[in-house]
Amino acid sequence: MFHPQKIVTVIAFLLLILLTAVGCSTSGATGTTSTGTNPLAPGQYGGSYAGGTATGDTQEGAQFAQWVLQQDPQHQYITDAVVRNDQVLGVKVNPNVTKADVQKLLVSLTQGMAKTFPGKSLQVNAFYQSGDKLAEATYDPNSGQINVQFTQ
Repeated sequence: MFHPQKIVTVIAFLLLILLTAVGCSTSGATGTTSTGTNPLAPGQYGGSYAGGTATGDTQEGAQFAQWVLQQDPQHQYITDAVVRNDQVLGVKVNPNVTKADVQKLLVSLTQGMAKTFPGKSLQVNAFYQSGDKLAEATYDPNSGQINVQFTQ
């Protein structure tokens, strides 16, 4: 079924992400890297932010996670964000978000992350609220290619 209001909302959200990605700050002190089995476990920096959780294991990662939540202040798509090693972003998405929305969202977030953390191989993961992985986008800095794959 065609929902023009939803399409306009998605397009506006994606444009906002793309247009403001350049404005992300990447200055600040770095912290220690945390590795664990839970990809959505809170990082050392950041915390509760704008009704969600935005953390990272570096100050720059936490700032980027906050920027991600700022792009969706109503939490229509994303509820939480965490950045690991300034190369991996994990976001929890709302259950009402479509597969097409998730794909567009992952591409936009990967593009924003590539501008904030240039020259790095990147991964952006979308998770259900339960913590189960929904999809993954990978970015190759040499080719500039973004590949999105869904888990099922």
